[in-house]
Amino acid sequence: MKKTSIFVAMVLMGAFVLGAGGSQEAAELVSVRVAMTPFFDYQFFSVAKEFGWDKELGLDLQFTWLTQSGPSIQALANGSVDTVNTCVVCNYPFYESVPEMKNFLTVNQFKGFVVLGRQGKSKSYNEFLAELGDAEQAKKATIEQLKGKTFPIYLANYQPLLAAVLEQVGLSISDVKTINFPDDEKAALAAISGEGDFYIGGLPSEINLLMNHPDDFKLIGGEEILGPAGLWYSNIASSEKWLDGNEDAALKIMAISYRYNRYVQEDIDKILPIVVEAMNAHSGVATELEELRFIFDTFLEFRTYGQDKDTTYNPDSPLFWENSAKYYVEKSAELPKGADYLMQNPLGLWFEKFLQRKDLLEWIDRPLD
Repeated sequence: MKKTSIFVAMVLMGAFVLGAGGSQEAAELVSVRVAMTPFFDYQFFSVAKEFGWDKELGLDLQFTWLTQSGPSIQALANGSVDTVNTCVVCNYPFYESVPEMKNFLTVNQFKGFVVLGRQGKSKSYNEFLAELGDAEQAKKATIEQLKGKTFPIYLANYQPLLAAVLEQVGLSISDVKTINFPDDEKAALAAISGEGDFYIGGLPSEINLLMNHPDDFKLIGGEEILGPAGLWYSNIASSEKWLDGNEDAALKIMAISYRYNRYVQEDIDKILPIVVEAMNAHSGVATELEELRFIFDTFLEFRTYGQDKDTTYNPDSPLFWENSAKYYVEKSAELPKGADYLMQNPLGLWFEKFLQRKDLLEWIDRPLD
């Protein structure tokens, strides 16, 4: 009886120790409250959670799903989340009201600002490039073909982009014909019905025209002809206070993003179903797998950290993130006087910190599962 009691006591003590150890292990995970939004760019968080990457790196990603960046930024300001999905230019309206918000990670290049033309009646930038063999000449020829042509367009949203294309070769909005519509969907429907020569508009309509009407429409060009106006990056932001107190967690989020980018480039079939599930559960729109693949192939570019070093963070590259930021600073009426986009976007500083973390680089570079 005595031996039995001792045995039971030992078992209970062992269970207590194991339980305490488990609690300690759980306590060692750093919780990161992520404001999630149903956009394609930011679903590396969903994949990380599914694959358990956060736990591997000592994090516990906790999601709060919101619809847009505006409510997310409000949540960041009131302290209910730690990170938000946003972009450099998206933050301009909040410089005054949420000055503590800082972008620290570039997720991908969004390439959804494009010009579409009609098959057989227009030439793409790539066609001109193959023909002329010079990038500047190809850009010039691509844009000059727009002169005198007609655009069905939602001017309230897309006139600035069209003007940005034209100004690359000294043209203005008066050098083309525009037919204004009350929204982008109606402009796209007019293009489908045969109205106009070229189209510029929103991503859903672009996907519709290119995927569902490939015999009628073609991609003319994106940032190649838009210049800095078409150079757009998706970012992750947090508060300065959180970043100061959680540098290790922030750098691990960067590592998670770059490992995800490897999957996009090397084994996309393993992650697309997870992205589709997350999007469909929270966006209110049913996205098919092949549609998502088309979007990733056409409108999103996820780079490795080595590729980002050569492009996104390289001042000599036309893809340098500051080129776009400077352009929109000059164009923006929403920035408070004296605003410094570099203070709000210490992206280069965080990227340099990240490159110093050899342990995280090794984790990213290990063989894919």
